[in-house]
Amino acid sequence: MKTQNAFLESSFCSHLINKRRNGFLMAYFVLLILAVIFLFGCSASKIKKSSDSNINLGSIIKPNEPLAIMPFESQDALSNLGSLISDEVAVNLLENVPEMKIIPTTITRSFLLTQNMPSDGIPDFHSIHSIKEGLKCRYLLTGNFYSSIGTVQYSETYSNRVASGSVTVRLIDCDSATVIWAKHVQDSYQTTDYYAKGTIQTSFYTEGQLTQELIKRLGEAIAAYFYQNE
Repeated sequence: MKTQNAFLESSFCSHLINKRRNGFLMAYFVLLILAVIFLFGCSASKIKKSSDSNINLGSIIKPNEPLAIMPFESQDALSNLGSLISDEVAVNLLENVPEMKIIPTTITRSFLLTQNMPSDGIPDFHSIHSIKEGLKCRYLLTGNFYSSIGTVQYSETYSNRVASGSVTVRLIDCDSATVIWAKHVQDSYQTTDYYAKGTIQTSFYTEGQLTQELIKRLGEAIAAYFYQNE
């Protein structure tokens, strides 16, 4: 009889332990599912938030909020190619967004030089504050330009010369001295050269002309973000 009771007590305890263990596993499983749902929910929220970056910059910059354009920085300190791109951006903005108040590169450069501050590159907090007060602008556009020209030889009779370039452009809110928008824009322009017996016979563009066409494309692409949805 005692053996039977002990067996029944042991069976009951085992059943109780298994029941608690199963309950614990079920609770753990439920918590795991909730955690996964929470993580996916956070990811979905981030994706939705990032989609808000597909905006028309022209809707942010009001007509009474001037935009100053700095000369874009070039990889060659002695080159003016960065300034040529920022000038191209200004021209495109004036053509397509005539209501926007643009302070062109020449004025921004002259102001920075009179203040003994770097006239290109990424301005520091002091420079941003000085530009805001001196030029009465709300926004500042800066950029860095990199370019190269290479040759792709297809045969003994012809090859392509390719001008490639990229610009990292940033829009700065001068009130908060923060970058509110940035974009990496890249493009290329190419021409074909024809050879005969190893000597070039026909060439349609010089390297300077190739670079100029590249700058035109990059300037148009950057300006388009201000009046077209991304």
